[in-house]
Amino acid sequence: MGGFEQEDMEEIPHWKSKTGSFLSFIKETVFIVIAAFLISLVIRFFVIEAFIIQQHSMDPTLFEGERVLVSKLVYRFSPVEYGDIIILKSPMRSADYVKRVIATEGETIEIKDGDLFIDGKQVDEPYVKSVDVSNYGPVKIPYDKVFVAGDNRPNSLDSRIFGPISEDDIIGKVFFIYWPMDKIGFVN
Repeated sequence: MGGFEQEDMEEIPHWKSKTGSFLSFIKETVFIVIAAFLISLVIRFFVIEAFIIQQHSMDPTLFEGERVLVSKLVYRFSPVEYGDIIILKSPMRSADYVKRVIATEGETIEIKDGDLFIDGKQVDEPYVKSVDVSNYGPVKIPYDKVFVAGDNRPNSLDSRIFGPISEDDIIGKVFFIYWPMDKIGFVN
């Protein structure tokens, strides 16, 4: 009553040798390490990847040396939108670029004296660091392409130089800064 009788307790299996126990531990550890490695590869290549900002073209939104997380799945479920900050395969160099989408397929873009116009309407760009008084367009963005530019326009190699980019060249959307510690947070 309230106590355990000897016959109620199951016998705990004992290892026949310490060597068998150690080999079992090694096998389980190797399996766990391999499984963790494979899961991390799947996450890195298909879900989320970390990037280090290596350019000044997105100042003051993103600075060189900051570390960000990029969602690789977001554009499988939703379209690329104006204002998205993306990582893209560089059309001109081996390093990836970080840029802001400023026009999407079907829109007509024009830049007059540094001011952005989409379909003839001027767009307010509070994130632009300094105005580049250059002109561009008007150009209609083709199907399955986007027009990208850096927030630091005078120091940005972007679609004004290499033209609209294919949506297939987008690696993912920047959504979170995780380093340095004082900048941790979601990206607008």
